[in-house]
Amino acid sequence: MTKPKPESIEGRWDILYKDYPEVYDEFAQVQKTPPLNLAEKFHLAGKIIADIGSGTGDSSFVYGKVAKEVIGIEIEPSMLEVAEKRSKEENIENVRFVLGEMEKIPLEDNTVDAVIGATLAPPLPEQFRGFSAEAERITKSGGIIILLNIAPGWNGGELHNIIEDYDDWGVKTDKVLVDCGFDYEDLYQDQEYGSIDKIVRTCGFIFGKKVIDYLKEHNKTNIKWKLRIRYKNIKK
Repeated sequence: MTKPKPESIEGRWDILYKDYPEVYDEFAQVQKTPPLNLAEKFHLAGKIIADIGSGTGDSSFVYGKVAKEVIGIEIEPSMLEVAEKRSKEENIENVRFVLGEMEKIPLEDNTVDAVIGATLAPPLPEQFRGFSAEAERITKSGGIIILLNIAPGWNGGELHNIIEDYDDWGVKTDKVLVDCGFDYEDLYQDQEYGSIDKIVRTCGFIFGKKVIDYLKEHNKTNIKWKLRIRYKNIKK
């Protein structure tokens, strides 16, 4: 018997990744303004990129439009299955996917020009130290490590006050990554969902009942986010 789908998973991203990859995929593909392509921003055309936490493959396929090769690393098999299916259906030859995790990246030393991790969110901020060491290990001298996350205090975008979630994780993560040698810059983006139904079944489903009620009450289809782009140039 199929388990009924809940109204919301109340911020449980682990449940989202494991049981609802299709919801994550729809959420990740919502139009963002201004657009951001990390591979283009950091001039990675013709390079080899490791996309850590590649999820259902959206980011990997975008990078693949300019890169020589993209290797998507994903820890959740259900997400990896969606990515591999799309890669086969669209006959994308320069993007491949591997089961693996951010602290044990299954690639040899000095094999990529760049490591990109978009929206990586390990339970413990200290885990970014292991990621930083692993990412530096597999990156060639002259390469770069890039991380993209929501800025501290912006969990749920401009709805963070509705969620009422103090972002202790984001604050601690910032401190760890500064200690690891990362610089950063911030970017504001608007995310337009197009309809109440779509924003509720994606954003509302992920962030909780309070968000769902707020979105419906205010007939809201657009959310502003503050992104933090962190980067570290590698010299060996």
